[in-house]
Amino acid sequence: MRAQGERDRAPVRILFVCFGNICRSPMAEGLARDLATRRHPDDASLLRFSSAGVGAQNGNPPTEEAVLAMAERGIDIASHRARRATPDVVGACDLVLTMEERQRLWLLESGAETPAFVLLKLSEAAADGLKEGTAPGTVRERVGRLGLLTAEIDREGLWTMPDHEYEVPDPIGLSVDGYLTVAARLEASLTDLLRALLP
Repeated sequence: MRAQGERDRAPVRILFVCFGNICRSPMAEGLARDLATRRHPDDASLLRFSSAGVGAQNGNPPTEEAVLAMAERGIDIASHRARRATPDVVGACDLVLTMEERQRLWLLESGAETPAFVLLKLSEAAADGLKEGTAPGTVRERVGRLGLLTAEIDREGLWTMPDHEYEVPDPIGLSVDGYLTVAARLEASLTDLLRALLP
């Protein structure tokens, strides 16, 4: 086991999870990596992004529409290949962000111990936290505090929208325009999240 100091210096590994790992989660992974690199160039190396799917077929490529939607943003996800969110994959990460509540529950029921949250809920908590100023500490400490804040909001029922509105809709079967709509929603959430983690 790594010493605590070594763990604190290691990049925080964030895993995005959807169902098939061919649309939403690889788009989120590509967007997060791009946003971190462009907007937080000095601190981007403090985070590592990856993705998986609770029902993924290992090796499946992303949908053509997902590739085209990301290409419009200058992001190349064509080489992505789907992988299943196995216990080993999830356990190798520090934070899991799902597109829907049912994916978070699936991970919990499968025995995953890595903290898992719905992406849009965690990003709303991040935005709320930013209103009070950026919290000090390491990225790992900020992740921990953000998780606690999200859990507190959940316990007290203080979310600003109905639960279903925090779910990123699956664009499978839609046109590229549909994928771009999903990408815009992901980007807004990821922007708030990265601002909270990489100030």
